[in-house]
Amino acid sequence: MTLLERLSKNKGTLSSALSKRLARDVLAGDHQLLGEAVRLTTWRMEEPDFRHVRSGAAKIVEETAHARPELVKGYLPVLMKALEVGEPQTRWMTIRTFGFCASLDPRTARRALPFAERFVSGGSKLCLKSSADRYLGDIGALSAKDAAVAFPILEKSIENLVENEQDWIMEALLAMAHALNEQQRGKAEAFAKTYRSASRKSTRLRAAQVLEAMKG
Repeated sequence: MTLLERLSKNKGTLSSALSKRLARDVLAGDHQLLGEAVRLTTWRMEEPDFRHVRSGAAKIVEETAHARPELVKGYLPVLMKALEVGEPQTRWMTIRTFGFCASLDPRTARRALPFAERFVSGGSKLCLKSSADRYLGDIGALSAKDAAVAFPILEKSIENLVENEQDWIMEALLAMAHALNEQQRGKAEAFAKTYRSASRKSTRLRAAQVLEAMKG
């Protein structure tokens, strides 16, 4: 059974179980499967009925990039098109993939910055915004020059904050903390301070981590 056939049968509510299993096959050495998954991230991209194929393929790629970004980095130019599909699932997994590969191919990874800005500027829901936030953290972590570009976009995300997004914002800030200048650190610190007494323990922990990181 081809990958297309397997993903075509994976309909209904988005489930990542099959894609995770297939990603394990890639990590075990089936690199041809990875190439096929990359191709399917834009399969019949104008047709909503195939969104489960595209998103399932994007999950395979994302899982692989998370574990072994060196296997995926060469595919980044091809994956640019997956940032333009209609369904947010494929877009959020693809932007995370760009973040995972950022340190290995900074030049190509930076090409997703306009998409991240679009995703965080308003109207997007948590999964897409938070994935774009983390991508911005990965880009900002590359250098002070990159942080100078990524941080203002992250500020736009803060201006359009959606429920429970703050943890992802703070993870992005932690990723780029070493590359921020004094003014940026002050803004990051001010944001984290508002969550020192948050009801969720995970949020309080991240706020404390950000405040500690900004001291350095």
